Amino acid sequence: MKDLQNLVYKFMEKEEVTLKQALMQSSLGACAKTGDLAEIARGVIYSGYPYNDDRKKRVAEHLGELLFYWVMLASTTGFSPEQIMAEYISAYIQRTKIMTEDEFRAIKNREKLIQEDQKTAEASILEMLKYVKAQEIQQVQQVQQDKKLREQVK
Repeated sequence: MKDLQNLVYKFMEKEEVTLKQALMQSSLGACAKTGDLAEIARGVIYSGYPYNDDRKKRVAEHLGELLFYWVMLASTTGFSPEQIMAEYISAYIQRTKIMTEDEFRAIKNREKLIQEDQKTAEASILEMLKYVKAQEIQQVQQVQQDKKLREQVK
């Protein structure tokens, strides 16, 4: 989500979008994309259109744009998308009793552990790359040193 939020900020900066314009564009854009998705669903459900690759592609495009507008709206109204999702999920769980808060916390803890493992793996890869680069530099230096010694011997 942070990547998308950064993209939204870059878009707003590049296009010199004011807060008022961002609120209007994100609100109306989200409504328009929701309408586009509803139109596709209506066509498939009531008109019998096939849910083929073309429609799947259009659904994905509209969902992507809807997500962009949603993040823009959240950001311009002072919320982080993660905060909104966490609060919604918690309220949804309480309302539907689909799972307990403890089960939800366990899922979030697993996700956090996975993210920490991923960060650790990324850090390990970076350390390995640094080590390999240092070894390459050391080898180049050794070759240069050997070359100088050979030249001195001649």
